[in-house]
Amino acid sequence: MQLTPEAAARQEQAEREPLPPHELKVWMSEQEKQDGNRLVEITSANFDHAVTILRKHSGDMQKAVEDLLSGVVDDPEEREHQRSIENFKQDFGHMFSSPQPRVPDRDIVIDLTNDDDPPLDPHTRFRATTRSPDPQWQMVRSTQAMDVVKSADDELNEVIQASYNDFAADDSEIIPPEDMSAREGNRPIALRADAAGKAYATLVIQALFHVPQVRQRCSKLLLYTNEGQKPQENPDWAIWELIEMFTALDLGELSVFLDIDLLMALQTEPLKQTDRVGRLSKDFLERIVSLLQNDLDAQNLESGLNRLFQFTYCRVHSPATGPPQTILEADLAHIVPLDITPGTPSNELVARLAQTLNTYHPDGSSDHQLIREASEMVTFEINVLSNASAGTTPEPFVFPKCIYMDEFLMANLDLANETRAAQRQLQQDIEALAEKKRNITRFEDRDTLEDLRGTIDYCERIAQYDTPERLEKLRTMSAKLKTVLGNLEREVQTIDEKVASLQSELDSVGDNPELRCHPYDLRAVLVHTGLPGRKHIYSYVHDKGTWWKTVDYTVTEVSEDTVLTDPAGLHLGAGPYMLMYSRRQTEEEMRESVQWPAYFTNRVRENNLQLLQGQTATPGATTGPAPAVVDEDAMDLS
Repeated sequence: MQLTPEAAARQEQAEREPLPPHELKVWMSEQEKQDGNRLVEITSANFDHAVTILRKHSGDMQKAVEDLLSGVVDDPEEREHQRSIENFKQDFGHMFSSPQPRVPDRDIVIDLTNDDDPPLDPHTRFRATTRSPDPQWQMVRSTQAMDVVKSADDELNEVIQASYNDFAADDSEIIPPEDMSAREGNRPIALRADAAGKAYATLVIQALFHVPQVRQRCSKLLLYTNEGQKPQENPDWAIWELIEMFTALDLGELSVFLDIDLLMALQTEPLKQTDRVGRLSKDFLERIVSLLQNDLDAQNLESGLNRLFQFTYCRVHSPATGPPQTILEADLAHIVPLDITPGTPSNELVARLAQTLNTYHPDGSSDHQLIREASEMVTFEINVLSNASAGTTPEPFVFPKCIYMDEFLMANLDLANETRAAQRQLQQDIEALAEKKRNITRFEDRDTLEDLRGTIDYCERIAQYDTPERLEKLRTMSAKLKTVLGNLEREVQTIDEKVASLQSELDSVGDNPELRCHPYDLRAVLVHTGLPGRKHIYSYVHDKGTWWKTVDYTVTEVSEDTVLTDPAGLHLGAGPYMLMYSRRQTEEEMRESVQWPAYFTNRVRENNLQLLQGQTATPGATTGPAPAVVDEDAMDLS
């Protein structure tokens, strides 16, 4: 190919010019890169400058190091760069703190001969200290092995890392065959989703089933068929699947059920990384509640009774004088959302409810959200907010095994307001006394009384005196200090007695029998550890006097104290995210029989028989769904 004269001239000029720096790096050898990095480590020079010097000396590392350490700069651009730095330091160096020069310590001589020390006082006496304890001067035995102290963050990071390492194993979709066995005694049946992202939904269904009123009311529902066929459209399809699953959970013998159809019928959304498990569980529960409550209302199964799920509430303004005024008419609700912040006061269910539903104004007026007609059960969604107080240790959210709903009923508005006013006044009196005690006993983070005792001991036992006047002065001072100490101790004792009396009165105000007529017992708790995976969300359910914990497909018995004090998720902004309470039942109500549709009970008994005979259970034993087409004569849904 023949180049034009102009093109040939450009090519010749390009060949004479050096490559640009960014192209030059492309042709840099691996050895040159390694030597350049070594020069950077040795001299702290810029990499490009180090490579330039290395090439200047034809790859001789020794000469390149000497050149870089000498400080002589040949490159005009580098000289200009250093000149700019020096000018900047000269103009603005006063704005930056410079490190203080170290004082040479080579001339310091430590004398261990003890030749120049003054003689010990022969009258020196040793005694037990009366100084208030200081955590900075704690002693440990020298023979004890010193453990390596790990911060809470280190331990938390280790737990998170271990959890992520085991994530794949935790979320295995396969259940070992030995775990697909008959359940032991009255142990509840675990309900497992077909996908890990839907595990939250099966926990909601299992928890809902263990509310006694839910089993009693829902077992009376009449199911609809589509011309002798199982319904395939909602809401009938979802209710069919739900009642069949409740039947299997009640009468089945298999330790775990795998569910597909029920979650599909309920249009269950999988849990995504950005979702809050509490909010998604709330939405899922509201969908179930709406289906069941609508059918209960349509079939008129709650005539003369409280509704199973939905209570009616309204907003009321109570002026400083005059009767309360309704500012928002009654509406229906089932789930009560609560925002909590770990480490803040009143991090307890009833206290948070009172603060959320009641607002008291300085002018004496108040606003309230009140229940007009109570429901048989109520669910609380717990939303944990971030802790705004950095460095504070989060306190666990506390919830009782029984909550009295009386103070939140509209019929008890006046009595509840009077009770809360008395509680606030008593609490203020207690806090005022506590502040008074702190002013007496503490000064600049020291124990004032202990310091007084130490001063008295000094005057009586340690202080030197060489004249009778000095001795008399010390005795007088000691006597005055003893009088002051005695007065303060008596005042502190009086404060403690008043606080104990006020606290007892405060407890009695909260135990008003008129506000303890509507007890609701804890039935289920859903917990999130704050980590991903189906084994990091689990449930506690109460069944026949025993608490059970369900993690994935494993069910174990636990104590009530474990349920109420589980610290899981405390440091990860998680923990309990849903609490289910229902009205306390009488003995007669608890004995009320539950009659599931005969068609479902027959299918469950068939599967139980196959399981006990050692045969493989039919799909209904694990998934619960009935066939799409059934014999209309055999379908007894009564």
